[in-house]
Amino acid sequence: MEMAVYGCKSHWGRHTNDKNGIKVWPSLLVISLLSSFVLGCQQTTPPTSVGNKTLEVLTPIASLQLEWADTPEERQIGLMNRTSLPENSGMVFVFEQNQPHCFWMKNTLMPLDIGFIDAQGRLVQIESMQAQSTDVHCANQAIQYALEVNQGWFHRHPIALGTPVLKVRN
Repeated sequence: MEMAVYGCKSHWGRHTNDKNGIKVWPSLLVISLLSSFVLGCQQTTPPTSVGNKTLEVLTPIASLQLEWADTPEERQIGLMNRTSLPENSGMVFVFEQNQPHCFWMKNTLMPLDIGFIDAQGRLVQIESMQAQSTDVHCANQAIQYALEVNQGWFHRHPIALGTPVLKVRN
């Protein structure tokens, strides 16, 4: 059986006894929970393969349930025409080219924040975008990823610019 604890995975199973007959798994569970809070965890979802890269979601955004837009069609549609997005959800846009990319909110029915992420997986810029707006929001430097979340999510979960949020492996 596998149990998710605040985004960290802990494994536990049948009761086992140590040499003195003391049940061990409850102690291991407590230790696992404490280490999750003290040390943090690096990932809640298995690595995602995109093209020839493997992407791991790191702790600052690990609580999010993510959708991945890694084809031109998926990136073009994004979160358009949806009336809501669960609080701890988001969409990661994956681009083939490492360059400044731009977004707009035409046909997007809810306000969103976007985090621009460079090729090394670091958060480099955050913008707020209004619903159904044709205002263009461009990264001010080359990026390879972008993360859209409900407006205000970055404010409620302060992540310093430059913080790694994705681990990229070729």
